[in-house]
Amino acid sequence: MNSLCILLLAGCQTVEADHYSVEFLPIPDGETLEVGGIDFLSDGTMLLSTRRGRVWWVDNAMSDDMSQMKFHIFAEGLHEGLGLEVIDDEIFVMQRGELSHLIDLDGDQICDRIEAVSQDWGMTGNYHEFAFGMPVDEQGNFYISTNVGFWSPDWWHGKAKAPRRGTILKVTPDGETTWFASGVRSPCGLGIDSQRRLLYTDNQGDWMPVCGLFDVKQDDFFGHPSSLRWTADYEFGAIDPSTTVAPKRQPKSAAIWIPYDWSRSTGNLVHDTTAGKFGPFEDQLFVAELTLGNVLRVMLEDVQGVTQGAVVQFREGVGSAIRVRFAPDGSLFAGLTNRGWGGLAPGSGVARMRYRDVLPLEMANISLRQDGFVIDLTKPITSIPTIEARSYDYNYWWDYGSPEMREKQLDVGDVELSDDGLQITISNMKLSAGRCVRMQLFGIGLLHDEFAYTINQLPEGDLCSERVAKTVAPPEARTVAEEGDGWLTTTWGDPFDNWVADGWKLCSASLDKSNPSRFELNVGNSALVNTGPNATHFTSKDSYGDVEFRFSFMLPEGGDSGLYMMSRYELQLTDDSSCGEIIGSKNPRAQAYNGAGEWHIMRGRFLAPRFDADGNKTRNARFEDISIDYVSIIGAAECNAVTGGAVSQQEVASAPMFFQATAGTIAIADVRLKPLD
Repeated sequence: MNSLCILLLAGCQTVEADHYSVEFLPIPDGETLEVGGIDFLSDGTMLLSTRRGRVWWVDNAMSDDMSQMKFHIFAEGLHEGLGLEVIDDEIFVMQRGELSHLIDLDGDQICDRIEAVSQDWGMTGNYHEFAFGMPVDEQGNFYISTNVGFWSPDWWHGKAKAPRRGTILKVTPDGETTWFASGVRSPCGLGIDSQRRLLYTDNQGDWMPVCGLFDVKQDDFFGHPSSLRWTADYEFGAIDPSTTVAPKRQPKSAAIWIPYDWSRSTGNLVHDTTAGKFGPFEDQLFVAELTLGNVLRVMLEDVQGVTQGAVVQFREGVGSAIRVRFAPDGSLFAGLTNRGWGGLAPGSGVARMRYRDVLPLEMANISLRQDGFVIDLTKPITSIPTIEARSYDYNYWWDYGSPEMREKQLDVGDVELSDDGLQITISNMKLSAGRCVRMQLFGIGLLHDEFAYTINQLPEGDLCSERVAKTVAPPEARTVAEEGDGWLTTTWGDPFDNWVADGWKLCSASLDKSNPSRFELNVGNSALVNTGPNATHFTSKDSYGDVEFRFSFMLPEGGDSGLYMMSRYELQLTDDSSCGEIIGSKNPRAQAYNGAGEWHIMRGRFLAPRFDADGNKTRNARFEDISIDYVSIIGAAECNAVTGGAVSQQEVASAPMFFQATAGTIAIADVRLKPLD
């Protein structure tokens, strides 16, 4: 890029693509590459392991001319290769049940022999028992991680059905396998950073409030109780991992808790060893993200010996990235797969990210002070930004994930800009350990103007035992009836297969801080939002009579919508104390709505009106067991009146249902229905 273009970019707000390109490799015709591992031979040849059991050999992967890239199968017949490592040009693959050495005896670029390095962990055949790998330390030891399985009826609830599930294992070069750490749930990503710290990422679920990044030391426990079943010093029965009871053992805090709107399913991590070839972030971490199709950037620091730090967004539009790896030329490759995991398209293949040699204005580094932060910039600025900040924490409990809890707005205090314009110092803030801080800097043209910092420890004072993820009383247990057979996941996959919805967008949604009466919409697939004045009701294609329902919803300030059963009886969804009211029939008996910008779960049952053989109505329609976030708000109520805005004017035994679009903005997600007729 010539200097004129650079000057033009410097004078205006740029976008990610101005600085980092994303290209998708031309994979062989008819093939689906669900990539689980990436590495390079010393001559630059790229190797890919896949969930479908193949290892691909890719010549000229770094070529500017993608037509020169050549793929062929190096090995096949493997079982779900979710990790690949090249050591002195020797190839190792992490299979579901084995760490394997793949050997080419005659140099024809085809694997001739597969040797087992280790098989020392259990398997039951449960689909969720993934095995991930596998960084190698300076002594040649491999590190692998094993998923817990799922158990019925709670599909989301992890259970260690076999020994060494839910653990991180250490495997020596000669195959000796030892227990290294425990308490992991879905530990998709492992890596070693420039400080030689072993790190892993876990995915949101039971006992894991959001996706987290952890530093790992011998005998650490990270919070999921299922693996405790297999520890020698644990008296099994004191805690049944299938219950809602928190483990007695104190979990280690995450170094980084990643905000839910930035990550749903975190992959592996790599640190930048490119010496500037990938831009101004040498030694920092880049983290793959599958569900939202992006890559995140992480800055770690040690504060009184405790690892913590900040995460920022880096590049969207990558696709369902589960693996990232730097190539010898300084480009960053991402392996894509979404089979069964709901990742953002493209759901398979390989993406290549390259630095365009145009320096972005970014937060180069973020470090914690006792009373604030020091933010280093990649380029100088001339004015002090407007800053907003808030703190929050999470619940540590058995339920699937946690919203941001106990949120507080923070007074930013004093802001100073260094003489060279490259450093912002924020002071006189009231910060506490055991909290996350999310801060946004407006008005200076940052490519990414927001960071989230996890404060496990302040620079001064005693070591803090307060964890960001707080142990709380468990929520109401879900029942077999709720999560068992018969439930329809009507908005999974393509939600518009089951609903008619003009003017609705599948996206990621969060409250717009500059205008909290609306949502900020980004690329993603976690929310359905009515956009624009001409949006129609979100209406089911099928008709329902008696039905149980469960859905998530979020409202902006002043938001107004409703769930209309049979297109005429309204369960009100509003940003006030009336949320959950059955219009014309009954007000909520308890206040469970937590405010704008928060996701809520609403559950209940609707019973259609009854008619005799002559068509005469014998019983009114009714709602039963209505709750918000597991708090009961209405036990039972007959529908005594038709709400305003009703589409159907005639009572029938079954009819479509809809979410109202014409009164105000709403975000909905995960709509599940169980017909009872």
